[in-house]
Amino acid sequence: MPTQHSAPDSLDAKLDEIILHLKRIDRRDRMRMIGNFVHSLFSFAWIAIVIWSGWYFFQNSAEIMKSITNQAAASAAEYTKQQGSGLLDQLNKQYNFPNK
Repeated sequence: MPTQHSAPDSLDAKLDEIILHLKRIDRRDRMRMIGNFVHSLFSFAWIAIVIWSGWYFFQNSAEIMKSITNQAAASAAEYTKQQGSGLLDQLNKQYNFPNK
């Protein structure tokens, strides 16, 4: 809650009061300016990271896609091997195929 100030009587007191308020406003504006500058730096950093990562992916997209494809193929082969051996065992039990 703001405090009630009595009105200054003399002109010098009024001017001193105005100067005090202006100094407070100046200090607050300087802190806002510094805060906005730091905020802008962080914003530009994120924009730079996004642009750089897009450029990197564009330059190396063939290698990245090859790596992803190889990992997916290896994963699918492993899954198929695990599922396929179980399926073959079920077929052997169900139809009594002779073992070689």
